Formats: sequence, structure tokens, C-alpha cells
Amino acid sequence: MNWQERITKYFTSKGSLYIVSDEHELLREKPVQEMLQVQNSTVHFYDDPVVFRYVYETTFRHIEKEQRPTLLIVIKDHQFNHIPYDVYINANRLTLSFETLFPNFDRSIVAQCPIEMFQALFEAHTHCLTHLSINDTADFILREVCILNPALLLDNVSVVKAALHYFKRFKIALPNVLIERLKQNMIKKRVLFSTYVFECFASEEELYSYLNKQWKNYLEGYLIYSNEQVAEKKDYYGNIYFEDPFIRRYMRDFILAIEVPSTVDYEKWMQPGIVVKEVKNEHFDVNKNDLFQQDYSSCGRTDWVKFASELGFIQSELLKKGLLDNDFKSQISIANEAFEQWMLSKYQQLRTLPVVPKPKMVHQIPHYLSKKTDKKLALIVLDGMSFTQWNIIKETLLKQSWSFEEDAVFTWVPSLTSVSRQAIFSGLEPRDFADTIGTTRKEKTLWSSFWKNEGLSERNVAYEKSLGLKTYNKETLAYRHSPSIRVYGAVIDVIDQFMHGAVQGSQTVFSELTTWLNSNYLHKMLTDLVEEDFEVYLTSDHGNVECYGMGRLQEGVTVESKGERVRIYSSLNIRNQTASENKETIPWEDISLPSNYHVLLAKNNRAFVPKNDKIVSHGGVHIEEIIVPFVKINR
Repeated sequence: MNWQERITKYFTSKGSLYIVSDEHELLREKPVQEMLQVQNSTVHFYDDPVVFRYVYETTFRHIEKEQRPTLLIVIKDHQFNHIPYDVYINANRLTLSFETLFPNFDRSIVAQCPIEMFQALFEAHTHCLTHLSINDTADFILREVCILNPALLLDNVSVVKAALHYFKRFKIALPNVLIERLKQNMIKKRVLFSTYVFECFASEEELYSYLNKQWKNYLEGYLIYSNEQVAEKKDYYGNIYFEDPFIRRYMRDFILAIEVPSTVDYEKWMQPGIVVKEVKNEHFDVNKNDLFQQDYSSCGRTDWVKFASELGFIQSELLKKGLLDNDFKSQISIANEAFEQWMLSKYQQLRTLPVVPKPKMVHQIPHYLSKKTDKKLALIVLDGMSFTQWNIIKETLLKQSWSFEEDAVFTWVPSLTSVSRQAIFSGLEPRDFADTIGTTRKEKTLWSSFWKNEGLSERNVAYEKSLGLKTYNKETLAYRHSPSIRVYGAVIDVIDQFMHGAVQGSQTVFSELTTWLNSNYLHKMLTDLVEEDFEVYLTSDHGNVECYGMGRLQEGVTVESKGERVRIYSSLNIRNQTASENKETIPWEDISLPSNYHVLLAKNNRAFVPKNDKIVSHGGVHIEEIIVPFVKINR
């Protein structure tokens, strides 16, 4: 018997009526519903009392018990008193909960386990003969379900090997409560390990990303010392993972092959992780110099949009080849100085341009989509995506048979998430959400309010953020919660995460994004949306740029917000004084910002970080931050 069958055993009285408080929405699981259908049971999720009364009267009440289906009325959170009394008095009443399935497990632990783990939990529970405490439940599940025995975890390598074993059994993240319990058990044993290595259990992508970083480090050491006359070269690689036979054996499953020169001898076991390229003395085949001009003074909006798009393509190709050199970066800097001047004189006019035939600024996107409400609509915001990252994504999606209608929009200045992303989901200019301009916590409310004003009800609208960091599971996505959803807004956060941890600048973002795309998260998400008849659009709230430190500003409490590319002041005088004392800054004026929101930007690709530090960030008016893709996805 599986856990779904166990649930159906509660409803075996043919033709009877049940009122069910389904605390954890177990009856929404498709396998459960299919089994109930086989035993002639109908599930009705109680929402609208008028709809319920119609269903009850026409399909159940006036039909002989032997002829009618068993009817399950599913309510929320023990709301039995919402059911009409004449129905309530004649019904069987019961509560479905985790205690129903797993009475000997602590419910707080089970509540954090994904549904994909339930069958293994159900089978293991048959061997659990007494009620367990929180910690005992966690230990039991780790040992019996996840096959993770702390006694066998001796170091970082054994933790990584355990994670590989785990993801071969389950394709879902190990619940965080179990990760923390595993850490505690190892700390008790006084085992030396890196806390970060336990992030490998957070998702397959995290595990693969971790191992690909280690593989890159290993290869770099191998190449550096390949010509050294040493007996044990591995001592120089600074990486122990790939000396383990088990990890070597499974490399083909999780390592992205890295291009390496043919001038070095490689061991046979390394073949799944390398692509050997002949070293040739030839230049990159894209003529990158065609992009740049001597004079940008005549460039208008459409010229800068074209420049940003072409720059993104060429830069993505250079990153792929590892050929993004300082000369190319200096040419971008020259072009961007001209773009800054254009922004200072022309940017204010963009907000007056019409939303048709295509939006010009990010806050116009929902207004553009509102003209298509005869269709189901999905807007995916890839937080932090510039045209460079879009071209990396585009190359992957093209191989998966997707096509695109590409355009571009301007972000708001400052190009911060709390400003520009809120503008996307509210359809408003920043001054109109002044109370929340420093946070994104109201995005869901703003998104719903916009569509309510367009004639949709709250039940037709879905929104969620923080996607992309875990293994893809469509059943957890907000648009799946109800068939009435017609507009879906979603934020995928991975690029912004990669950006803020980019120790090697744009090259790190490229490598991290390539690894993430290999998980097929985006491809799977797009596929499911299209199959659900959504018209899908993809955009970004801001881009990003590789920056260099100009030194920190020493201001104490006089500044409201200390970003890497932008500072926000409530005092105009203090902002202006700081600008006059720091020549590599731009005091930004905009009537569309709140009256007490005074902006100071770092010029070009400079940042308010220690001198000469290299980071990838956003917030300013660099062309790579300000002009972002707006793409309709087709198949």
C-alpha cells in the first residue's frame, strides 16, 4: 500500500457524504484524486456556497445512495461551521493531517518534507513502533529515509559523496531542518568540515555548482603544475574531491566539460570533464570593434537600444571564449560616458512615450500586457539580467526549440530592485509607491491591485518570488494553485545571486549562469506555462555591470541607503555636498521619484567600494544596467 491508497481507505462507504478538513491539501494531489475517481468518489473543494449548493443538489442529494458517487467536501482549516447545517448534520466528518499518515513522527518535521518524499516516509514509518520527539524524528528520517548516517560522514568529501547518493534517490532538496540536524550531529562528533559544504543538500543545482567550482579549481591547478617535475602533482592542486574514485566515476553525470589546451597530457579519468581544443593563434571571429564609434552624439533611444543588444551579444561570446580583455572594457567605458550624458538630458522624456506598440520603460509592461487580457499571461522577471546574460540564456533556449520576439525597455533610476521591480509589478512610477520604495514586500499586493483595476479579481492573479534556487517543481508554483489564475507574475532570483557573489567579475556570473541553465529549470518552467496556454513574457528589473572601487564614502548616519553603485539621501543639501566633494559621482534629479528621495550615483563603472576592488553590481546609469530585454517567448 502507498500513502495515497492509505488516504482513500477513509472514504470507502459508497454513496456517503464526507466533510474533510484537509490541513495540508493532500486531496489536491493528482494520484489521490485519480484513486478516488476509481472508487467512484467525487472531491469538491468548498469555496463558493452557491456553486456548492448547485453541485450538491444536482449530483448527490436527490440520487439514491446506491446510484450516486461518494462526495468529499473539502474545507480549509477546520472550517466545518461554513458548511450549511442540513449538509453538516448528515455528513461524516474527519480531519486529514500528517498525524493521519505518520502518527509516530513529529508533525513539525514532516511538515517540512516535500511531497516527493512521502512514499519513502510512509514505508519507513511502518518500522517506527513508538512516538518520536522532534530530534528523534529528524534522526530517524535521515537514517531510514534519506540513508544519511552521520557516523559515516567524516569530512567534506564524504559529505559530498552522501549528497550524490541522496540526489540519486531523491530529486528534491533535503529539507533545511534535516540539513541543520545533520550539521548538529557532525558537530557533536567534533568532525572538521566546511559548513558551506552542507549547501550541497539544498538542491541538485547547488551540489553540481559546488562540484563544478571544485573541478575548475582542480583543472587550474593541474594546468599550472602540469610541467612541474614533482612526484605527486595532486598536492599542488589544492582540491581533494577528484582524488576520490566514487566522485570520479560519476563525473559524467554532473560536471560541465571545460575547454582546455591540447598542450597538456590529461589522465583518462578526466575525459568527461574536459574538451580539448587545439591552441591556435587566431583572433575571435566577432569583429568587436564594429560596435564602437568615434562619435555618439547623434545617438537616440533606438540607437542606444541597438547598442545595448549588440554589446550583450558580443560580450557573451567573449566571455564564452575567455577573451573579455581590458581594451574592450575601455571601449565600453568611452561609449558609456556618452550614454550618461544622453541619460542626463533625455531620460526624463521616456516616461511620456506611449506604451504601444511596445513598452519603453519597465513600469509600462503591465499596461502593455493588460491589452491582452483575452489570453492567459505570464510575466517572468529575471532579477538582474542584462543583455549579456540574456544572450547566454537565449543560446541555451534556442537549442531547446524556443523562439523569441525581442525588444528592450529602460529601467528606472536608480536601477535598484526595490525601485525598478516594484515599478514592473505595480505599473506605477516610483513616486507613487514612495512608502515602500526601499523594499519589495508589497509587490504581490501591488500586482494584484493593478489587475483588479483592469477588471480581474484577486483569484485570477498569482505572484511569487525567490524562484530558481531550488530544484524545479511545477506543482509548487503559484499559478498551479487554482485553475482560475489568468495572470501570473514570477521573479527568478538566480542572476542577482550570482552577481553579488561574483569574485571574478563578469566571468563568474557567466560560469554560474551556464551551470544553472544546465539544470533546465527555465526550460521546464517555460514548457509547463506554454502547455497551460499562457502567453509568456520575460524581462528584467535592471542589468549589471563589472565595476571597480573608487573608495568608500565616509558619511556616517547622513545617508539613508549605502549601495555599491548608488547612495540615497533624505537631505538634498547633504546629497549635493557629497557630490561636490566626490567628482566621480552624478547627482540624479527626477520628478518621478519621491520628494525626499535624493540620489547620488557612481559614474560609469565605478563603485563605492575599496579602491580597485572588482565587483559586479547595479544601481547606476550604465548602459548595461539601464537597458534590459523584454522578450515574448514562443514555441
